[in-house]
Amino acid sequence: MIGPPLSKLRSYWVRYALAFALLISMIAGAQFVSWQRLESSARDARIIRMSDSQKMLSQRLAFMSHRLHVAGDVEVHGRTILTDLEQFFSSHKALVDIAEEVPTADAIYATGEEAGLDARVRQFVADIRLILTLDPADPRFDVVLQRIEEEASGPLLADLEAALTAFSENAQKRYDRLQILLRVFFSLTVALLIAEATLVFWPTHRNMNRALRIAEERSRRLEERNTQLVQLSERLEHSALHDQLTGLANRKKLYRNLEQRLEDRRSAGDCQCVMHLDLDRFKEINDTLGHAVGDIVLKRVAAAMRSLVRAEDLVARIGGDEFVIVAGFTGANPSEQADRIATSVIRCIRAPMVIEGHNCIVGASVGYTFSMSDQDTPERLIANADIALYEAKRAGKGIAVKFDPSMRQGIERRHELMQDLERAIGQDEFVPYFQPAICLKSGSVVGFEALTRWEHPERGTLHPSEFVHLAEEAGLLRQIETRTMILSLDALTALRCEGWHIPSLALNTSTDSLTSPDYTAELEEALAERGLAHVDITIEVVERTLINARDSPALKTLRTLSERGCAVELDDFGTGYASLSMLATLDLSGLKIDRSLIADLRSTRTCQIVEAVTGLGKSMGLRIVAEGVEHPYQFATLRKLGCDVVQGFGIAKPLSLSEARVWLHDYGSHPGVADNLAAPPRGA
Repeated sequence: MIGPPLSKLRSYWVRYALAFALLISMIAGAQFVSWQRLESSARDARIIRMSDSQKMLSQRLAFMSHRLHVAGDVEVHGRTILTDLEQFFSSHKALVDIAEEVPTADAIYATGEEAGLDARVRQFVADIRLILTLDPADPRFDVVLQRIEEEASGPLLADLEAALTAFSENAQKRYDRLQILLRVFFSLTVALLIAEATLVFWPTHRNMNRALRIAEERSRRLEERNTQLVQLSERLEHSALHDQLTGLANRKKLYRNLEQRLEDRRSAGDCQCVMHLDLDRFKEINDTLGHAVGDIVLKRVAAAMRSLVRAEDLVARIGGDEFVIVAGFTGANPSEQADRIATSVIRCIRAPMVIEGHNCIVGASVGYTFSMSDQDTPERLIANADIALYEAKRAGKGIAVKFDPSMRQGIERRHELMQDLERAIGQDEFVPYFQPAICLKSGSVVGFEALTRWEHPERGTLHPSEFVHLAEEAGLLRQIETRTMILSLDALTALRCEGWHIPSLALNTSTDSLTSPDYTAELEEALAERGLAHVDITIEVVERTLINARDSPALKTLRTLSERGCAVELDDFGTGYASLSMLATLDLSGLKIDRSLIADLRSTRTCQIVEAVTGLGKSMGLRIVAEGVEHPYQFATLRKLGCDVVQGFGIAKPLSLSEARVWLHDYGSHPGVADNLAAPPRGA
């Protein structure tokens, strides 16, 4: 039944092939003519511009020769004339060669004849070169100059004008010829297309449809039988490779896809990026609003990520609130592309979500890395991205960080320090250092700030930035702060017993200590044992502590200590965490302006900000302390702005107890504030 139609179709397929071959030939011919037209137009345009510039250069050379006569400065104008002359003559030689292809232009240039443009140009160039060698006082100078000016405004200009016209007319003729040829090709192509549509395409289409209907009927029965098996197979495959909650790829598909991408990369040479994303504050939603709300959050986060990446990118969920994005990049700067995607994802996830009447706010941190060598494996790339994610969280969360090989060294260093923490606490390696603060008006010492240092037996003295976050992760920060507090109070007692007047000691206190139910009792017990009072102590808290302490035991602890006489100062004020409403959260005693503002006091805008902060604090009865003071001009500016107390390297760096005794002795001998600020700072 279908034998004859199929044999007939074979003959139509041959016609199809021949028709397409003819059509493609005509299109290719038209395309070639169009390309020739564009090439010819571009070449003619360059020739016309070159010819036109000859007129301008001839007039400029004549004008500069006249300026040479008027100004007489051969050295200044001579260099300009030589440059223009070189361009003029080189363009002329090029146009002479081109004119051989254009009869009308060739007749104008008349190479080898005295009356031709070539001879005029060469004489004109010779006159220009001659005049550069003559002194303006030489009688021949005026003769040559007159000849140059007459030639430039007369015969030479006319011949250059004629040559330009010849080149322009030749270009137009060539363009017209190619345009006609292109129209002929277009007309033949249209005619051929109509003929093929009538004699080949339509009959073939009709017979193909007849044969296809017969084949479709047979295949339909087979498809119906296999549909259920295919659907079942797809469901099983999808279930094995995707997360059931979000529909994203799971860890198995992630590794399989990434391994394939790395294999393709070795031949294609593109760059694969792995982004490891972790949600911030998701545990709080699960704990407070329940897992059902948490699941909805995860679904919306998954949908947001899918909408922000490209179709060829992979998004996978590999843990409770952990996701991975795999994207391939080409181009010179894949880091910018990856950072743009990561930043968009972070911004989108950070937007508030209303779920079952609850306003849910989560954040995201991203660490990403790139496949840089053929030895990269999925495990290594994901591990590198995880290290970068750790750095993003350590840097404050809500940011994207690119992996750097040095981070692995940092991880190893942090691991070593983490292992050393327990031993360091047991061997009393954490000690207080003391940085003095002085009154701007009287120059007297108003107290010391106790700062923790780790006297590591191998790495030397370590700054808190190197171990505080590790201690916080390990749950040891509370013990370190307690030891610093005890030793600092001992030092205060010892200094007072030696006769030094130290009005106050400032203790930096973290949320971990403030939320401990034993902190207040331990502090008061330590004060009582040393005969100290609450007024001898200032508790310094950073703005972030107040943000985290809303309606928490930490805020209650601060209020209790404030009511019993301890001063409470807000440290690092101006770093961007707290709003003005936080100042009314508890009874503060003072504000400590962050060093980033003090460092830029030469800026009018910064001075206005510091003045506003000072005025706000004064209006609330707060003491204003400026940290990071290093230069005399900062002291003068802060005194003018009404600041009360200053501290910083300009007064003294953080000092050990023995160094603090020496500093007190030296400062007591020379108590002038400005003199001490101007002198080299003491301390390690």
